[in-house]
Amino acid sequence: MKIDLSGLGIDYGAILPELIVVGTAIVVLFLDLLLPVARRRWLPAVTVVGLLAALIASLPLWGQNRAAFADTVVADSLAAFFNVLLIVITILTVLISPRFLRALDLDHGEYYILLLGATAGMMLLAAATSLMTIFLGIELLSISLYVLSGFARSVPRSQESALKYLLLGGFATGFLLYGMALIYGATGSTTLRGIAAFAAASGAAGNVLLLLGIGFLSVGLAFKASAAPFHMWTPDVYEGAPTIVTTFMSVATKSAAFAAIGRVFIATFPSISARWYFPLALIAIFSLFIGNLVAIIEDNLKRILAYSGIAHAGYILLGILPGTAAGFSASVFYIAAYAVMNFGAFAVVTALGAGGEQTADINYWRGLFYRRPFLATVMTIFMLSLAGIPPTVGFFAKLFVFQALVNAQIWAPLVVAVVMTIVSFYYYLRVVVVMLATPEEAVSEQPRVGISTSGVLGVAALATIALGVFPTTVLDWASHAASLHF
Repeated sequence: MKIDLSGLGIDYGAILPELIVVGTAIVVLFLDLLLPVARRRWLPAVTVVGLLAALIASLPLWGQNRAAFADTVVADSLAAFFNVLLIVITILTVLISPRFLRALDLDHGEYYILLLGATAGMMLLAAATSLMTIFLGIELLSISLYVLSGFARSVPRSQESALKYLLLGGFATGFLLYGMALIYGATGSTTLRGIAAFAAASGAAGNVLLLLGIGFLSVGLAFKASAAPFHMWTPDVYEGAPTIVTTFMSVATKSAAFAAIGRVFIATFPSISARWYFPLALIAIFSLFIGNLVAIIEDNLKRILAYSGIAHAGYILLGILPGTAAGFSASVFYIAAYAVMNFGAFAVVTALGAGGEQTADINYWRGLFYRRPFLATVMTIFMLSLAGIPPTVGFFAKLFVFQALVNAQIWAPLVVAVVMTIVSFYYYLRVVVVMLATPEEAVSEQPRVGISTSGVLGVAALATIALGVFPTTVLDWASHAASLHF
């Protein structure tokens, strides 16, 4: 008996970047088992080499539109864009990790394995065109991040954050799966192409089962994107997890989640956009209000940046609301901009933590310009960009999203976004003012920041300014990537 596999569309080239990342994780696993302790410092280098290979394998996907494996994944420009973004984020994370992990006595090989596992899950999520692969991608990245959040096994707060993330993540996964089951029951398909064909048919806008499924699915995706009111895990997990883990997950998880949100709402359900517009608009407005207003009263920098991330999830969602490729391209550009500036901000916190310094309390940052002028300078650049002050990339990220809302004549969320942007100036500039304040004690000699960490911070700061001065190139890439079609 012969089994015909020709209809499955087996195409390993479409998922080659993911395969390389998973293969690198397996290699690092065996090296961690076999190498003596003295030589395990090679593990970050092996990880970076594998990620660079995956980066190179992602480039040929640009401009493609190849569905593979029974239409469960696709090799296209959006997948290539997010592959490059996620891999670069992971490489930068690996480069600044060793010094921080050694300072906290957490330099274990499984850290890099879990980091690669999370990256593979995020890349799969960005390429997913089936409810099954969306679920697999989310679970792969989630399980890895659950463990990474509690990686500081001797720190009770780290264990608490991991437990909260696990429990709330499991609860959100229940909503996600139930939504997928309802969508399958309504449409009879698990692929986004099949679901889109059903949604385009007459009467789909009144299908209660389908609409309920979309609602429950949105809860699961909004949880991963740290969007309100599904954000409750974010400040506690960001605060309790090791700072290097928070640096990675704060930008990478959000990027992958919004790639999936774009595929689901922009490409799959454009014909019933009137049905999902209002719930997404409410989520965006709640995120803007809660993120910006609560950040004002926080005195813990990691929690301030956590609520800042909730607010930025709202800004990114604004680009989804028009339901057009132009709006989504503004969101994709915003994701890239946010990745650069927010990664840089958390990397500064990581750099201080690697020196054994207590960095959580905002009062510690008083006079940082006198103690650590380089770190204070780059942190100022990141804060100004997160606030949306020109000529940084954060300004153009907000501008393009606002322009998409104006073109679509969506006024209420736009007014809220503009007002909340002005409110956000307070807590971003507060950090800058505290760093400029005269220190209460005499300035003593501080340990130097490592070369790799300095290089990463310098590159992030330069990119934050360069992309603000020359935003059109990345915007063109984002526009090309956002041109989704099934």
